[in-house]
Formats: sequence, C-alpha cells, structure tokens
Amino acid sequence: MIAADAARGDPRPLQEGSQSLLVVANPTRTPAGFDAAGALRRTRGDGGDVERIAGWLCERPQQLVVAAGGDGTARAVAAALMTLPAAERPALGLVPLGTANNLARSLGLRRVRRDAAALAAALTALRRGTTRPLDLGRVNGTCFVGSCAAGMDGAILATRNRWRARWRLRGGYPLYLASCAANLLRHRPTTLALSLDGGAAVLVPAHNLLVLNTALYAGEFRFDSTDRSADGRLDLLVAASAVAYVRDFVSAWGRRLGAPVGAAGLRPFTTARIEAETPLALQVDGEELAPTRTLEVVVESGCLRVVVPSIW
Repeated sequence: MIAADAARGDPRPLQEGSQSLLVVANPTRTPAGFDAAGALRRTRGDGGDVERIAGWLCERPQQLVVAAGGDGTARAVAAALMTLPAAERPALGLVPLGTANNLARSLGLRRVRRDAAALAAALTALRRGTTRPLDLGRVNGTCFVGSCAAGMDGAILATRNRWRARWRLRGGYPLYLASCAANLLRHRPTTLALSLDGGAAVLVPAHNLLVLNTALYAGEFRFDSTDRSADGRLDLLVAASAVAYVRDFVSAWGRRLGAPVGAAGLRPFTTARIEAETPLALQVDGEELAPTRTLEVVVESGCLRVVVPSIW
C-alpha cells in the first residue's frame, strides 16, 4: 500500500469510471484469459510496437493508457504517447509485470501477480489515482523512461543477446550475470569528450556511462535515495575503470538495502553531448541499440503525466 505524494508534481485526480481505457500488454507477462473488458491490446516485440501502439491511440481518444509489462513496455507506450500533441496525450498508467520494473518501483509500485484478479485490481487502483508529471530522456532521438547506458552495461546486454540467439536460450538473470562476469574480464575503458549543458568538452576515461531518469536501475540497484523523474533533469554517472564500476554498483546495492551509503556522484544535466574514442555498446531501458561513437542526450521535462494510485 502506498500513498500518492500530494506535494510533488501538481497531482491531478482522474475521473473514476468515466475515462476511456487502453491496456497495452506484454503477451509473455499477462494471462491468456485476461482481456481488461475488451480494452487489452498485446504487443509483439518485433520492432514495430511503437507504431502499432500509436495506431491504437488514433482509433479513439483515450484518457488513460496502461503499460502492463516491464520497462520495455513502458518505454514503447511512452514513445507512442509522444507521437500525439501534448494537449491530447492520455495519462500513463503502469502495471509492473516485468523483471526490473525500474520506473514503476521508483514511483513506489510493487510488482503485480500475473493473474486476472490481481490485474483487474491494479486497473481499478489506477482509475482512482492521481497523476503527476514525468520526464523522458532521449538519446540520439530514441526515448527512454528509466535509463540509458553505454560502455560496459551496453556490452553486457549485447553479449547476453548474442548468447540467447546462438544457443536459443530464454535468458533470465543467471545468463545476465554470466555476461557481466565475462565482460568484467574483457571490457576496456575508452576516452570520452563530454559536454554538459553546452559547456566546454572535457576528456574523461569511461568504463561505463549511465544516464538515469529513475532512482532504481537494473531492478536491484538504487543510485539515488529519492525519485527525481519529475525534476526536469537527467543524472549522469561515469565509471572510469572496472574497479570504479564495481564500487558504484556495490554502493547502489547497499543503498537499496538501506545501508548508510553516501552520494553516488550523480551529475544532473538537461543536455549532454558525448564523443567516444571507440564505438560504445548502447542500451535504453534494457533494449539493445546499435553501437555508436556519438551520443546526444536530452531531457523532455514533464512531457507526460503518470498515474500514482492512492492505494496499491
């Protein structure tokens, strides 16, 4: 059970029972018999989900669009919402059914059981909730709701995806940990020319570059003590070496468990330009993008409204 933070982000109530509803679901996360009273649409995960969801949004006006899945589903729905003019964007609701659920858990939402009764209760709670602003990040034009990572974390995901395709594995956390171990042994830092908010470029060594919109990352790591997904800025964390990378993540693990860990060294910004000496493996919200040497990262402040239920 959580209480909506009435002091944050100009909360606005939804009109219970009167709003039209669209539920966009990851088909691997929702029970086959659940149809949300005819409002359910299932994604395919084939690269065309954003365009497909945008088409559903054009079928009729909606007041509330719910992403039922993980951060990838939330990102696809957010990207589709951004195709609409600001005045016509429905509120975004979250039913966390994924592995990490970084965005939902940063807002205080617990993971929902994958059965029809639990999903129906979650939708009722969302209809009774209030909305608050939500920032989005963009890297080279691609939006993200929780995080963007380049370097070590991008390489971990790319390796895991190659292994899954080569051996036809379903993956899961053990495969991700194995990829992490392999890349800790072979990944090497590069040099970045980093410019924040239009400032002069500074050369920095980088083993990993992490841009956060939410306090939680990869499900298990808390890089900030509070949620700052509506402060109009993103947060940058650069690990110069493998040792610094491990130290940052160990500290973030302790912070999630309530240990008295100091600040994570996050650097807030609104725009960033990054030029890398060598191509960087890149991922957004746990989805692999093509490697690149140039990153243009910007925040879109308060461009969406996300529902925070009064009781969950």
